[in-house]
Amino acid sequence: MRYSTFTQIASTVVLAGLLSGQALAGPQLAVEPARTASADGSQVQGSACYRLGDDESLLSAQKKALALAREAALKKIKAFTENADKLGTRGMEPEVVAAASRVGLSNERIIKQEVKASQVCVWMTATPNSKEVADLIKQRLNAKELAKKVQDPVIASVASNFGLKVSTNKKEGEPFVEGERLIIYVESEKDSYLKLDYYTAEGKVVHLVPNVFTNEARIQGGQKYSFGDEGAAAEFKISAPFGEETIKAMASTVPFDAALIEGDQVSEATVYLTKVQGILKNKTKDPNWAAAMVPIYTSNKEDLQVARDRKNIQMPTAKAGQRSLGKQPEKPEQPIDIIGVPGRKKGEKPLETMGTMGRTKSGGEKNP
Repeated sequence: MRYSTFTQIASTVVLAGLLSGQALAGPQLAVEPARTASADGSQVQGSACYRLGDDESLLSAQKKALALAREAALKKIKAFTENADKLGTRGMEPEVVAAASRVGLSNERIIKQEVKASQVCVWMTATPNSKEVADLIKQRLNAKELAKKVQDPVIASVASNFGLKVSTNKKEGEPFVEGERLIIYVESEKDSYLKLDYYTAEGKVVHLVPNVFTNEARIQGGQKYSFGDEGAAAEFKISAPFGEETIKAMASTVPFDAALIEGDQVSEATVYLTKVQGILKNKTKDPNWAAAMVPIYTSNKEDLQVARDRKNIQMPTAKAGQRSLGKQPEKPEQPIDIIGVPGRKKGEKPLETMGTMGRTKSGGEKNP
């Protein structure tokens, strides 16, 4: 009886959402006739169900079901599957999938939605933007490769011969969101000359010191310097393209080699990095040199939220011959691409909800 009551209430809420267009985030929630994909692939379809967790609102479940349906549609775009394979064993991060869904699907239409008991199902269609998907994945891959080279621990350690610290206005590992201010802090153990570079996800390197902040080319030991805060010579606001980035500092008690001084404020990162790494390798035992860096990650706010939700969704499976554990999701009226359930809490056993009990050849149940 509890589920039938919930179904009645939930269906009323969904209907109200359909009339107001506010029940689901994203496309207008007007259910339209299904569109068949044309021969040239002008339409893709995606479908997904999501089961509400304890104390989870229907609106939250609707958003997650729609996000999963978008993910299912995205995986039917050839440009996505081909480029995703290039990631190899590193896999496709949820934030990248969310970003690819945002740029790779347009003209979205909800063609059907269904609420049964504590489960929400969504069917949708969209126009695939293959080029945008391929370009985004390529850009993220290039950003990842560049960050890996810049953050090479061998190169970093050989040139760190006195104390040098670099940090930002966020804890390490906490992402920066589009529009947020980035502030960089540098502190050296010794009086030294400073070189500060910002390697972006676009494949460029911005030479902050001495080119942008000319007055901070010489710093005092034990003093903390900030770059990009309010009223500074330059302020940094996070913007696209997003991905892995690095802020790198080098300090020297003697003037830098002329080869390290760039005339332009922005350079191609790979060319400049090759030159820098060659110089750093020769500074292994030079007591006048130090290097430090801090990795940062930038993202679109909406993509980041979708990714966080996705990480908390499990795709349940059941092993052959085992009983399903937990409550069975309601079977949708039409075939579905993805079914998700809330992630289990710490200490809970894995949830296996999509299988059925195995049966013997005679039809009897195994492991009754």
